[in-house]
Amino acid sequence: MTEIKILKFISKHFIAIVPYCLIVLCLLSLPVNAGVLDECYKIYSVDADNLYMSALNVLSSNGRFEISEIQTKNGYILFSTGSKYYLLTVTRRYKNQSEVKVLPQNSDYSQGSSVASAIFNLLDSEIKKPMELVK
Repeated sequence: MTEIKILKFISKHFIAIVPYCLIVLCLLSLPVNAGVLDECYKIYSVDADNLYMSALNVLSSNGRFEISEIQTKNGYILFSTGSKYYLLTVTRRYKNQSEVKVLPQNSDYSQGSSVASAIFNLLDSEIKKPMELVK
């Protein structure tokens, strides 16, 4: 009897389950060094909105990066350096704690995280600056 219930559930939710299964299978098949992924994110004691604006300022003021797309609602910035594209996301973890991730768009982690560390260094210096109110 339970097999019938399981089959009914799978047949009813098949269309909703398949994309997630495919994503999991694709992610499991990627050869990713866990150490590289650890270097691609950093946690800041700053509100997510302020951190997003600081990241946008860092990317737009530096001539090395070219911004391709900005999505403020979801908190991501698509940018390139040379011929490689990267995705920067800002995620709220707690009230005044946010996380920044800088990941290559094509999921090729072979180049290491030099771009991510450069952005984190620029963000560190940007956050330490006193904020000025614009009137």
